[in-house]
Parts: sequence; C-alpha cells; structure tokens
Amino acid sequence: MAEAEPDPLEVTLRASGLTVRPVPRLERPSAGEIEELFTRRRRPAILTGMIEDWPARTDWTPQKLIERHGGKTVTALMGLPADGVLMPDRQSAYERTLTFASFVETMLTTTTAKPCYLAYTRVADILPSGDYDFTTLLGRAHDDTGDTRAWIGSAGTRSMFHSDLKDNLFCQIWGRKHVVLLPWEHSMAAYPFPDNLVNSQVDLAEVDLGRFPRLREAPLLAATMDPGDVLFMPRGCWHDIRSRSPSISLNHWFGEPMGFADYAGLLTRLGPRYWSATLRDFFRYGVLGQPQRADFFFTPAPTGKRLYDLVRHGNFSKDNNPADR
Repeated sequence: MAEAEPDPLEVTLRASGLTVRPVPRLERPSAGEIEELFTRRRRPAILTGMIEDWPARTDWTPQKLIERHGGKTVTALMGLPADGVLMPDRQSAYERTLTFASFVETMLTTTTAKPCYLAYTRVADILPSGDYDFTTLLGRAHDDTGDTRAWIGSAGTRSMFHSDLKDNLFCQIWGRKHVVLLPWEHSMAAYPFPDNLVNSQVDLAEVDLGRFPRLREAPLLAATMDPGDVLFMPRGCWHDIRSRSPSISLNHWFGEPMGFADYAGLLTRLGPRYWSATLRDFFRYGVLGQPQRADFFFTPAPTGKRLYDLVRHGNFSKDNNPADR
C-alpha cells in the first residue's frame, strides 16, 4: 500500500522548522489497555477498530441523514471565515436557521472559502442516541456526567488551537479530519490569550516563530483521522482540528474537569500581564456583570469570570463544563 501523502498543515509546520510526530495508535485495545491509557498513561492516542459496530458508522451518511432526518430544523454556522484566529464578527452573525436537509446539501457543495458547521450540537437534538455507545470505550472510567456532541460540517471547518476542561473522546464517523495536539504541560508554547487561557493566539497554518518562539521546542503530535478512528485527548490537551472533507464527528467529554489550581500554575508561569487581565475581568464580567465579548469559536468565559465564579459560587467550571452548555 502506498504511503499516504502528508497533510498540508504538517508540511507547513515542518517547513517552519517545527518537529511534528504522529499520534500513537492502538489497534483494538483491550479494556485493560484503555483503562491504563485513561488513568495512568494520560497521553493522546488514536484507538482503532473500536466503533465499527455502531449503527452510526453505516447510517450517518449524508444521504441517509437527509432521508431520515432532513425535515428537522437546525441552527448552523454558515459562511464562516476561512482563516484567522478570532472571528471578525460575533458568532451570532453567522447563525442561520434552516432544515437539516438544506444544511447537509450546502455542506457537501460549499467551498473551503465559505465553510459551514453544525457544531457543538447535542446529538439527541438531531440524531438517534441509540446509534452510538460510549460504554465499552469508557469502561470503568465511565461516569454519568459525560456529554456527547455532534460536529457536522463542510471541508474547511476549523476548531482553532484550544484546550478543554475534561477528558475527550473524539470519534470520526464519516469523512476525514486532521488534528494537531500539544500536551497541557507545554501550555506556555500555546501562547494562550491573556484574558482566556483555553484559547491560543497561534494559527498553526501561519506560524510566526518570531512572535511565538517557544513553539520551536513544542512536542507537537498530529494525525489524519479516518472514519472509525477514536482520538483520546486528556483534559487540557491543546488541539487544532480541521476538516479535510465534508465530515461527521462525535465527541464525548467525561471525568472531572480541570480546576483553578491547574490554571493558577499556568498564570504564574505566564506572568503579570496574564494576572492583570484575569483580575480586570474578575471585576468587569464578575462583579460588574458586563456582557463578555464573543469573538472566539463558541466563546468560553474569560479566566477572570471563572475566578469570580470560584469565589462567588465555589465552582471554577461554572458555565464552562460542556455538560452545562
């Protein structure tokens, strides 16, 4: 079998002088190997051969989705920007309400210059929850606080470099996506925004090593995800996900969320500018209750607002836990 062509993003990163290694793969891991991965190894890995018996793997093709669920009404993001880290307009400016059939047809025909995304959607709102089952994948790590979301979109959709509060299983159902990962302990190299520690200032497709020199030593991992692949990302793992074709994916967040101690350590390493932004937003969005800006993709609360929620409500993850949104 001929070796697959390297992904264009990996070519760009290597041409910039960065080291990019493949995400490790585990072929049909046993329950014990999965438990080891989730509880002790705590490193990204792609699990293969684990979801082939899911009805979603055969029933969630565009044509079948149109036939079975096309009449449902959905709110999708249409005509999204094809480049840049921040949205040039608020996310609501891209939201359109249309039938699921109309969205899927647009998803298959639009260009990468105007991608569209039905993203961060609770699966039960649009598709049968019986078409997938995370119980076997999770094993003893399963809990009832997990949350499953669907990501259905055209070629060219992008989830820019960011990190999540919880452990994440990302399942590719149909189509292909490409991922670049960076472990949480190397967050300094992700150059988070001063006012939002879960979003990176870096666009990996246009790396500026003069502005972001710590990337030179970043242990980046990358992989192309084909249908049937399941990616485990430990909580905090930075990830950049881009659709290389029209694509249907599921993800499941589970486990305990990251807490303030994790972010306090990062704030301390990042320095006074970051603490200043955090304290400013503590008062602006917490004490004063001002509305926050919304120029990230599915904008999370600023770090300062999260610190306010910890002080006021005893919950640093309030409104930031995926299961609550």
